[in-house]
Amino acid sequence: MFGYSKIKIGLISAVMAIGLFLALPNFLPKSMYDRLPYGMREWFRPVTLGLDLQGGSYLLMEVDTDDLVREKLASLSDLTRSALREGKIRFSGLTVIDGKMQVKILNAAQVATARDIIRKQDNVPLDIVTEGSTLMIAYAPEALEQMKRQAVTQSIDIVRRRIDELGTKEPQIQQQGIDRIVIQLPGVQDPSEIKALMGKTAKMTFHLVDEETTPQAAQMGKLSPDSMLMTGDETGYIVLKRSVVVGGESLEDARQTYDESGAPAVSFSFKSMGAKKFANATRENVGRRLAIVLDGKVISAPAINTPITGGRGIITGNFTVQSANDLALLLRSGALPAPLIVAEERVVGPGLGEDSIKAGTMACVVGLIAVFALMILIYGFFGVLADITLLANGILLLALLSLLGATLTLPGLAGIALTIAMAVDANILILERMKEEMAAGITVPVEVMKRGFSGSFSAILDGQLTTLFAALFLFWLGSGPVRGFGVTLGLGLATTMFAAIFVNKLLLMAWVAVKKPKKINL
Repeated sequence: MFGYSKIKIGLISAVMAIGLFLALPNFLPKSMYDRLPYGMREWFRPVTLGLDLQGGSYLLMEVDTDDLVREKLASLSDLTRSALREGKIRFSGLTVIDGKMQVKILNAAQVATARDIIRKQDNVPLDIVTEGSTLMIAYAPEALEQMKRQAVTQSIDIVRRRIDELGTKEPQIQQQGIDRIVIQLPGVQDPSEIKALMGKTAKMTFHLVDEETTPQAAQMGKLSPDSMLMTGDETGYIVLKRSVVVGGESLEDARQTYDESGAPAVSFSFKSMGAKKFANATRENVGRRLAIVLDGKVISAPAINTPITGGRGIITGNFTVQSANDLALLLRSGALPAPLIVAEERVVGPGLGEDSIKAGTMACVVGLIAVFALMILIYGFFGVLADITLLANGILLLALLSLLGATLTLPGLAGIALTIAMAVDANILILERMKEEMAAGITVPVEVMKRGFSGSFSAILDGQLTTLFAALFLFWLGSGPVRGFGVTLGLGLATTMFAAIFVNKLLLMAWVAVKKPKKINL
């Protein structure tokens, strides 16, 4: 009947059963849901409510690209210093000021050669201006633009890793403008811990200590260009070699642990290449001190007693368990390319979210009741079947949102409401087409239903496709809540097609099989 085989009937029933099962977490009491196995809760989960529905924190972070440029220029100056020396070019006054590097070439005949050498030190375009025998070097505008884009993209990835490790549910992280990142944290009413973690670049490097230069001499200006003066809580002022023995990008893992005295510490392990570098450096410098530098501050500078060949080490200091855990998290997630500055901060109270949920829920309930009543009033028993189809559509939509781990926002609720309207429209087209067939003289119930579905299919498909294109454009071009509206609308259109064409037809088939009517009253 209707061309439905037992296999097709079984598949439709299976889809509805699976949908009902996946939607079930949304109706379970929290106390019952929390008793489910953890592994099951990873995929068997309710729809997560967004910031506007359950409250939370909103942070607008700005990537400090000026600091990034200063760091890049500082690195370029180190490379330039070594390259000019290798090229036997005498120079002085190599400094970085106001986003530019400048150097004075003492022999005017070597200025052109020095320019060529400097250009080879970086693989991005440089603007080099010559003022007498002084060279002013800055990154070209296109290089700065590319540098900023990469910094923001990398920062978003690292921010997401840091926040996800904190266990924050469904954070919304996206770029805004050229150099800003929006972070929405549903359910988080105190973002102080997250702000503290986001404000740390977590750039860790290992440097050998310059044993030949005292901190006092360095403070008086007697400092080799290959060395730098730094400070730390435990070490005070200390002179380190500029060259990096191994950087934090070579880290593979970091965990909170305890040292030999039972104090909190951080253990770390290197990737294969980093382990080799670390082993070679410690093997060649037994007896010297190796400093661990984090974000420009020396954490500790222990002596190398024996070569460390296992690729593992431990960072000790004045840690608490929490601070050691935080440092381990930062090192695991990677270093930010540039500091993040809080440009804006808002906390949305849960009361506002509750009001939004109540208002949105009330709107959906009132709309559903009105639609259900109107369908029954106009179409009688067939209106009841259409209402059951609407419920099936809602269950399938809820199941898809739960399965995808989607975050439901207030615009998402609007998308669901619009989906209900589209689903009603599909059912009305089918029923009205059945009326037209009956008016044309078709009286056999099965034939009326068959023609009703086949005749209305093109109109339903056209309506769904045009709306689907709008949903796709909203998802593609929009951001935040606009994308949420597009997602719920797009998924709702898919479930509407399935419910209207397959579930509705299956219900009508079951009615015909049980009642065996001689005619249809519409």
